[in-house]
Amino acid sequence: MINEANLLTAKPIVLKVLLQQRHLQTHTAFRREYDRVAAGIDLALKGGGPSKAQFYRWLAGELAGLPYTDHCRVLEGMFPGWKVDQLFQLHDGGIEFIPEPPAPQIKTATTLPTAPVVQEADQVVAFYQSLGLLASVPHSFSADMLGGFWVTCYQFNSNRGIQCHADITQLIPQSDRRVTAKNYPPNPRTQGQASSFRNEIEALLANRHLIGHWKNTSDTRYFGSVHLAVLPGEMVMDGYYTGFSSDIQVDAMRWKWVRFDPASLSGVDLQEVTLNDPDIIHALLENSANDVPLGLAAIAEGN
Repeated sequence: MINEANLLTAKPIVLKVLLQQRHLQTHTAFRREYDRVAAGIDLALKGGGPSKAQFYRWLAGELAGLPYTDHCRVLEGMFPGWKVDQLFQLHDGGIEFIPEPPAPQIKTATTLPTAPVVQEADQVVAFYQSLGLLASVPHSFSADMLGGFWVTCYQFNSNRGIQCHADITQLIPQSDRRVTAKNYPPNPRTQGQASSFRNEIEALLANRHLIGHWKNTSDTRYFGSVHLAVLPGEMVMDGYYTGFSSDIQVDAMRWKWVRFDPASLSGVDLQEVTLNDPDIIHALLENSANDVPLGLAAIAEGN
């Protein structure tokens, strides 16, 4: 039987504090997020979350040992950078903000490390302060709903005219409203370029908009801002980025994102994938439905 006194007086475990920070402390909210993350790991895990009684035993710190292996896989997917044994440790600081720990590698269908995680709390604060006014704008949903892989395509100016770039970008929630992202692997495709553009992004949710900054990591001379509207259903993001074609000329070009179906990555090493021509992917994204994710077969060369 759950010891209700412990729920009120005992030091909370880290899992409970993290769930409160993300507003997922109720069983219903937790199971919804559990199923979303589970489906991205293995569809067989969806629907296998803890019962209500079991969930509240977790939060009360009354679990002997650790949860079953499948629960551990999903919990570590819900909280990138945290190991399960850390989630069930007591949090000595009370109910307060816990900065996400560094995640050296998040296991997905590939074996590559994910985008760097901001490691210090003061860096997180600095990021919010850099966005000043936007930090005071409420977000309409949790950034966790945007986590995962996206097919993206944008246009850019070149000496050959307007050309296209396409990639698969992994978007990683770092808090309830802050995200980071990177667009490799697989290698992006950039028309007319010997070396494709590899980009990393930091952004913040404001209302239903994702607003932030990007930097080209393959040629760090290039950087800019990004502003995407998240369409209802969280399957499509559409908007613009700013960049430049010279030190005194700013460009603003379209950038569209469509969610990637994680089930199509089962058993796939993204390092071995070659994307289709950016023009083909651009046309596919322009004509895609707003509620249907894209699979690997639709965007990979040779399919």
